[in-house]
Amino acid sequence: MTPSVVRRARWRRWSVVAAVAAVLVSVPSLVSALAPAGETLDPARLRALVLDSAGRPYQGYAESAGSLALPELPNLGAVTALFSMRTPMRAWYAGPDRYRVDILGTAGEHDVYRLPGGEYAWDYGDDMLTSLVGDPGVRLPRAADLLPPELARRILRAAGGDPVSALPGRNVAGVAASGLRLVPADPATTIGHVDLWADPATGLPVRVEVAARGQAAPILVTEFRQLEQTTPVVGTPRPAPGSGFTVTNAPDLAETLGAFTQVPLPPSLAGRPVVSPDLGGVTGAALYGRGLASFAVIAVPRPIAAAAADAAGKAGGTQVRLAAGTVVQLSITPLSLAIVRSAVARRSYLLAGTVTPDVLRTVADELSRARR
Repeated sequence: MTPSVVRRARWRRWSVVAAVAAVLVSVPSLVSALAPAGETLDPARLRALVLDSAGRPYQGYAESAGSLALPELPNLGAVTALFSMRTPMRAWYAGPDRYRVDILGTAGEHDVYRLPGGEYAWDYGDDMLTSLVGDPGVRLPRAADLLPPELARRILRAAGGDPVSALPGRNVAGVAASGLRLVPADPATTIGHVDLWADPATGLPVRVEVAARGQAAPILVTEFRQLEQTTPVVGTPRPAPGSGFTVTNAPDLAETLGAFTQVPLPPSLAGRPVVSPDLGGVTGAALYGRGLASFAVIAVPRPIAAAAADAAGKAGGTQVRLAAGTVVQLSITPLSLAIVRSAVARRSYLLAGTVTPDVLRTVADELSRARR
């Protein structure tokens, strides 16, 4: 047999191998594409089903993926990472007061247990179980908040008056899901629309996409990859003998940022009323605006403000001189951030929300002129 014939025979063999490999790789995609999609459901009815789904049990594997290039704000590195990277999660949800969420990462596994008797955090890397004491009024965001059911319900509760329309159904994790699109009515919000799909029989959300105004591609997507709508068994974590155990207060936003507890904030800013004064029991923190056009204001010590302004500046933020102070603003669509320093009251504030930069500039100017 000549060398050329041998080469042709070898090429044919490898061509067959490559073709088989291509088919095997494409099988899951083909199965998903051929799986039945959900029926088109009345969007108002689907919204009601989703809002009423908090008691629906489930267990499965989900992934969230965010594309926000957030700066490393003081003490908030773990929080900003949630919205700027892929987060794999395995969840067991028996009810609002009994669930477990494992965050699976290259550096190890971090688990959160919520039980009627309390909350626990388990760190496999450090071999440490922590009992979290207390129920802070405003806790830090965590991976479990990005699970499709939790995120969908939070958004729909916040945007109760915004219009919804039906979307074509799709198959997600074996669920023939129905879809809806929510478009915020307030032109001051930076959120363009929110798309979600849920089981039309149970109302359990299985996929959520959040898109910024003026952008077609979503900046945050979270969906189930595997899902069973059955009730899991969630018990108290039992670490192996020799593991560490500690007790600490549940992470609190005001405590993490060192918020001032006795700084009163105005009843309205930029024409928007305060909806949550004394946020989390802290006089120096409040939430303004309604629906998806809202923003938070937190009075913070100067070192925290300086570190936040430095981080925002390195991420592309700009400093502007106000009539009675300065503001450093940073826009990472759809999030607007600002750090205000008042020369009149000698106070500093952190501002963050899904509102346009112009709204936060007006808020910054008003805060800079507010006297003690």
